[in-house]
Amino acid sequence: MKFVCTQENLSQGLTIVSHITGKSINLPILGNVLLQTEGGNLKLSATNLELSVNTLIRGKVEVEGEYTVPAKLFQDYISLLPQGKVELEFVEEGLRITASGQETVIRGMSGQEFPLVPKLAKTNGISFKATDIKRMISQVAFSVSLSESRPELCGIACFFGGAVGKGMSAFVATDGYRLAERVLPMIKGSAEMMMIVPSRTMLELSRILSSYKDELGIPEEVEWVMAENQLIVTYGNTELVSRLIEGSFPDYRQIIPEQFRVTSVADRSDIQKAVKSASLFARQGLFDVHLGFRAAEGVMSVHSADQGTGKTATTVSAEIEGTDTDLVVNYRYLSDGLTAIGTPKTRFKLNDGNSAMLVVPEGGDEAYRYLVMPIRN
Repeated sequence: MKFVCTQENLSQGLTIVSHITGKSINLPILGNVLLQTEGGNLKLSATNLELSVNTLIRGKVEVEGEYTVPAKLFQDYISLLPQGKVELEFVEEGLRITASGQETVIRGMSGQEFPLVPKLAKTNGISFKATDIKRMISQVAFSVSLSESRPELCGIACFFGGAVGKGMSAFVATDGYRLAERVLPMIKGSAEMMMIVPSRTMLELSRILSSYKDELGIPEEVEWVMAENQLIVTYGNTELVSRLIEGSFPDYRQIIPEQFRVTSVADRSDIQKAVKSASLFARQGLFDVHLGFRAAEGVMSVHSADQGTGKTATTVSAEIEGTDTDLVVNYRYLSDGLTAIGTPKTRFKLNDGNSAMLVVPEGGDEAYRYLVMPIRN
């Protein structure tokens, strides 16, 4: 194998694929990246057996071939090279790297020992704006359950068409204590289907979408295809393949109330600061903050108290309709939802202190809903 490319292209490719590699006692090669010539380009591949990522590097193939080298060592070394031409060549000692007067050999393993990633047929693809997918992941992924007792809650449920609406999709995550939903339009595709994507896959996709640099071109669309219980995501020259989570996701729409007795609109930044202040005096292990809605006074109160540290209370101006109501919530959950909302103002909807509170953007065009369950005394 002999291949010539630029340091910029190679470094970006390694940034994209190397993140999922790791040490494995049983399969040391999982810590390597596979270099493989393909169609006049260099294909970089990495896998942890549940998730695989590959990307094509533009350049010039002088000799066909394949080889694997330790991903972290290779990436760290390439990142230190100056911009310009880099020559990669497989020699008896390993992979020889020549660039700007430097010559280095990295020992690796045969490419034939690398786990085979099956090639799946890409049909009935669905396309989204890459910026929409990246934003969605930041708004939903934090609500995924961390407990393995219910595997179907350890990923983001993706609904396409059907009840969501023609040409629309909904991405939902819940851990039983809070729920996040983001609705997105599909650029292409009209299939009605549902899948549960592991949270690790979604976070890796977000990282890949952020890895492309302006000078090397940033694709505008990302394509999703489901085949044989696998998700194939294509973004520019990069392809991500992941297993899907089997199971039945709960009918979350039944959890979200259709009518509310109390609504409140307040400045998001003011509420965030009040919640952060109250968190300093929340009881350890309970993480409780108390919210008070006072319609006649036109204020939301945020307060907390702990015998060991003290207490605090903050009032924030708000437009409130309905009866006076008090609610106790986990400040971490509430703070996550407020951070995910991009509008200056936030609308809170609730019925009483024993039922869930819905937090949504006020104004703007983001179709986002965040439900927080109360802490019951």
